[in-house]
Amino acid sequence: MRNETETMDDQNKSLPRMMLAKHFPLVGGAIFCVLFGAFLAWGVHALWRMDDIPVTSTLKEQMMHRKTRTMEQILDGLVRGNMRSVEESALRMRSIGVHLNWYSSSELYESNDERFRQSTFDLIEAAQKPDYDAAKESALRLERSCIECHALINFQNNPNP
Repeated sequence: MRNETETMDDQNKSLPRMMLAKHFPLVGGAIFCVLFGAFLAWGVHALWRMDDIPVTSTLKEQMMHRKTRTMEQILDGLVRGNMRSVEESALRMRSIGVHLNWYSSSELYESNDERFRQSTFDLIEAAQKPDYDAAKESALRLERSCIECHALINFQNNPNP
């Protein structure tokens, strides 16, 4: 038979269980609210960023958009005097150029690609030194090579603008 002390101990042990059971919906609700809020914030952030990414239909258009964004980062690094950022962006630009080169190999693209590659190489080298004036000139040549290539492509696609 159980004595009175054992019965009291059993009753005391069930009290924390009851307290936990009483607070479980509250704790569960709080955790759900936090997770829902985090998911909602992530969704808003994703929608906010969609404005930065154009709806594209081809790999070539996506790669060109990456080139444009990377050129913005190069210019931002130059304006801020952050040569490390310029170097990282120029290395990314070189990588994009290599990947785009195999995809859109054409006579028109090839004739302008050498200027693009050389300007990118010069920019990387200037950023590594760091030589701000040389980096600035290389970035201008790089941007000019992009503009000239696109002008040729646009003229080829629409000779009578």
